[in-house]
Amino acid sequence: MDRAGSVRDLAGELLALKKASGASFAQLSEKTHYAKSSWERWVNGKQFPPRDAVESLARLCGTDPAPLLSLWDEEEARRTAPEGETDAADEEAGGAAASRSRRTLWLSLVLAVLLVAGAGTWAVVALSGSDEPTAPKPKPVVKVAGPATGCTLTGCEGKDPKKMNCGADAVTVRTGSIPKDLVIELRYSRACKAAWGRISYAEVGATVVVNNSDGAAQADVVHYDRDVYTPLIAAPDDGSVFVCAALPKKNGKDSVPTCTGRFIPSQEKAQQP
Repeated sequence: MDRAGSVRDLAGELLALKKASGASFAQLSEKTHYAKSSWERWVNGKQFPPRDAVESLARLCGTDPAPLLSLWDEEEARRTAPEGETDAADEEAGGAAASRSRRTLWLSLVLAVLLVAGAGTWAVVALSGSDEPTAPKPKPVVKVAGPATGCTLTGCEGKDPKKMNCGADAVTVRTGSIPKDLVIELRYSRACKAAWGRISYAEVGATVVVNNSDGAAQADVVHYDRDVYTPLIAAPDDGSVFVCAALPKKNGKDSVPTCTGRFIPSQEKAQQP
């Protein structure tokens, strides 16, 4: 499934929930911290929604959010994957169905060869006078490690989360918004023990800053398009991290920043996937 396809699937589920609830976009805005214009774009598949918004709608409608969050996670993995990996995954998924019949034929041929080879082995054993065939040696157990990352803790400071592969296990742990549309996300990687901030649907000139309890900070500004994310910052287990964002200056005056709540990894490890 391509990216547009997964977004449409998620939007279709959101639209079905909205219709079942009978709520208008204005009512959804009143019951959540997102603007009605944002809900209109998300439900109609014009833009990708934040995870917290998807979960909020599911709970508001009294339904299990797990299936919707599964769709969201699939698309989020595509958004944060290093360049080139998404296209390769799509090509692999597209070719899987066409190669199933060839794989079945190949396995059948291999099985036939093994049966013939097995019969020959037993014949050799019988001729040699051995009572029992030699027992096969046990295969070594291969342990699969977690995602390979390029840095951890303070070694990640100022580095790109995609290039360090910190997005492989990353989750959005805190969210916020600035009316009417700007969405703020605090992203956290347990493998890297690092975090970063991201804003979406922002104007050129909007800023985002990620901070930790050690006094470190990393920031970035929207130079073009509508999305931007900060470099990495250390997120030790017993420390805290949070993100703040601000709209562009107007009439020469700075806007008041809006911040997410603080996230302390050691207190919320059980909630991480």
